[in-house]
Amino acid sequence: MTREAKQMVNAGEMAIKIAKELVRIPSLSGREKEAAYYIRDTLNGLGVDSIVIDELGNVIAKIEGSSSKNPIILEGHIDHVEPGSKDLWKVDPYSGKIIDNKLYGRGAVDMKSSLASMISSITLLPDNMEKTVYLVFVTHEETAEGVAFKHALENTIREKPYIVVLGEATNLNVYIGHRGRCLIEYVVQGKTAHASMPHLGLNALSATSKSIVEILETFEKNKLFHEKLGYSTLTPTVIECSPKVTPQIPDSCRVIFDRRILPFETENALLQVFYKVKALLEHEGFKIKVSILTEELKFWTGKTVKVKDFFKPWILDEKNMHVKKALKTIRTNVNPNATVGYWKFSTDGVYSAGEKGYVTIGFGPGNENLAHQPNEHVPLKHIKKATYGYASLVLTFQ
Repeated sequence: MTREAKQMVNAGEMAIKIAKELVRIPSLSGREKEAAYYIRDTLNGLGVDSIVIDELGNVIAKIEGSSSKNPIILEGHIDHVEPGSKDLWKVDPYSGKIIDNKLYGRGAVDMKSSLASMISSITLLPDNMEKTVYLVFVTHEETAEGVAFKHALENTIREKPYIVVLGEATNLNVYIGHRGRCLIEYVVQGKTAHASMPHLGLNALSATSKSIVEILETFEKNKLFHEKLGYSTLTPTVIECSPKVTPQIPDSCRVIFDRRILPFETENALLQVFYKVKALLEHEGFKIKVSILTEELKFWTGKTVKVKDFFKPWILDEKNMHVKKALKTIRTNVNPNATVGYWKFSTDGVYSAGEKGYVTIGFGPGNENLAHQPNEHVPLKHIKKATYGYASLVLTFQ
């Protein structure tokens, strides 16, 4: 075995070990501290030139090249969603257990295996690079993609990147875009009354249930399509009512809708279907408030940030020079059958590509369809191949 081959094997095994340890560390959004410290200590042990944890809890490591201008960014998020019911898992979600050469656990796909591969990939880089490389591992992506990444780029790195490589799962293909995301808050205000005499009140729960059906039916008749990104979608994800007691009808009900948006849709256009239903209910005496959700996120560092939950879609031209280079690199070094594709979900690319227009591509281990699912898992061979893939991409863009 050649020296280069041994280095690749060692880097791949290291990535698997790191991925297992990361899966074993719960790191829900806003609670990533332990995982961030583990990543910081691991990168320090690999001899990066500098590393910081910023005020939002992002871990940012620097590998200096001969030029600090237009660095290459390898980016991913540390946080993950709730495991859900453990009864639906065949392993403990935080066990990091390997079954049939696959790593299982919450965050294995989304996206700790990718972080591990990025970390290990730096052991395959030469000492004499031209472009500086940053590893940027952010917090609170699951709740507000792009917010922490924006802070890292604008407050710590402060250089326009040459290219951003997102590590979200792509099944070892090259991805170049996705729909945007918007959270819409729909609040119904009625009048409470005794449950035995509902005619004396205005039942906000009943009205909200009616609203949901009408909103979704109207949306389905008018939903839009993009030839690359697919259909726009709308689905309710949260519902809360009060008072919450059995003998009393609720006078307030709140629903959050998740809306996936296409490049040509505007904020005002997204709300039109809600306004139509709002007008119908207001004739019945209810008061309705419709808005794009604004929320305050608390980071593990104690810092709070106010966020408007509207995140832009983006798409890169398949004929773009960087896309062609990336695809050729991945086909040559990692996956001969690699194709260009587009995520179904949203990523931190909403900032780097959607807001700023920086060249952004995606490459990562694992199947995106397993993200947020019970029994989330990644083939070990993907973790190994991704490790070499990230190093190859960095060298391609030097």
